[in-house]
Amino acid sequence: MVSLFGCASKSGQSGGDTQASQSQNKSGAGQEIPSTSFSGQDGSGGGLRGLDKNPSEERLGGGGSLMAKADPGGSGRQMDDIRAEQAAAAAGLRDVYFAYDSFAITEDGRMALAHNAEWIKANPGAQLKIEGHCDERGTSAYNLVLGEKRAKAARNYLVELGVALNHLSIVSYGKERPVCKEHTESCYAQNRRGHMLLKTAK
Repeated sequence: MVSLFGCASKSGQSGGDTQASQSQNKSGAGQEIPSTSFSGQDGSGGGLRGLDKNPSEERLGGGGSLMAKADPGGSGRQMDDIRAEQAAAAAGLRDVYFAYDSFAITEDGRMALAHNAEWIKANPGAQLKIEGHCDERGTSAYNLVLGEKRAKAARNYLVELGVALNHLSIVSYGKERPVCKEHTESCYAQNRRGHMLLKTAK
């Protein structure tokens, strides 16, 4: 059963690994997408499926880890993040949107990331943070993992386009920071995103 209310706000941070998994799925023009497989599952090899998974089953593959922490501020929006969001909008950086229960980069997503990559390469003082977000369906723990995989997929594609890894960071908020709160597919689609925040050198 999907819980719609009363979820504790959590965020997971990850960074540094340039290879999300040893096994990778290929999609599109030479693009490599990290594997969705989890370690420690009994031969299912199914990856990110079944949004009703027990949170105790959630594990990242490839030796990764997911750290969750309470968000005491409720809304969780800090002034630094708001300024970084405004800077990204002013620079024309585009968010990346994902299909339901997926972290595969779509053709529209590749175009948005190519645009973002050109801007970042032309502005070497820029630091880009990619937030992974999900719609409300599924457990909080499951969506933290899926949000992280979405952020990593966007980051890895930017690296393939020539953006230096040390200019990129990621964070997952799962389903805890929706931009649209209606229970409709059009609203869910807005929440399944890799959201761009930008910090520039002063």
